[in-house]
Amino acid sequence: MIRAVLDTNTLVSAVINTESSVASAIYHNAKKKHFLLAISPPILAEVDNVLHRPKVMKAHKLSLQELKEAIKEIAGVSLIVPGKTEIKVVRDPDDDKIISAAVEGNADYIISRDKDLLDLKEYQGIKIISPEKFMGILRNEFKLVA
Repeated sequence: MIRAVLDTNTLVSAVINTESSVASAIYHNAKKKHFLLAISPPILAEVDNVLHRPKVMKAHKLSLQELKEAIKEIAGVSLIVPGKTEIKVVRDPDDDKIISAAVEGNADYIISRDKDLLDLKEYQGIKIISPEKFMGILRNEFKLVA
């Protein structure tokens, strides 16, 4: 089974744009177990933090209870890895937690739009690709129409 880590922005996009984004389509495929989503407590905490920022809350209009449920659901459909492997390869230290989770989760892919991550292209055999490219892989793998 394909294993992947979604970066924070991709996960936030999946929660906020529940029907219309590539990120939400990818997350929907994780819920259907078309691939194994790996995540770490530091990534979950960052997603929670971003979703609770006033500017973001204004955009998504989800209640505090709905946010709590969204975080719980992400954790529930994911393989939780510790996120403790020290990695320092990206210019932005916040991105290292994404690579750490991918290494610990034995991921095949990191899904991101972050330029620093995408510029790496690969880390220890883990391909770093955009959400659109990953969705293309899922479509090919499962003959998906959406």
